[in-house]
Amino acid sequence: MIKDRGTIKWASMMLPEHLELLRKYKEECMEQPRELTEWELEELQKTIDQAFNQQLAVTIEVWKDHTITQWTGMVKSMNTNELVLETLLKTESIPIPNIQSAQLDADYYD
Repeated sequence: MIKDRGTIKWASMMLPEHLELLRKYKEECMEQPRELTEWELEELQKTIDQAFNQQLAVTIEVWKDHTITQWTGMVKSMNTNELVLETLLKTESIPIPNIQSAQLDADYYD
């Protein structure tokens, strides 16, 4: 049986130019949030509405400072611009355009 050294054996084949391009690509990917499709936006709205109306716990992924941050809590109020999420430690105001995904924490299935 041949034992590979994993990625170590390929590291020497990577040119510095390739590494620099890969670094730039990763930075570009993290500069802006990914664009959500119409279907994803509808699903996001449905999940948040359900969490608000039934007062269910929800986990929301938010684009903030070039990273994705997760918040888990109860939706206390919302309008067209922002959502107020009450977590265990504090109440967080989240801009609606920054929300990337939402998932109910309860074992609820339609």
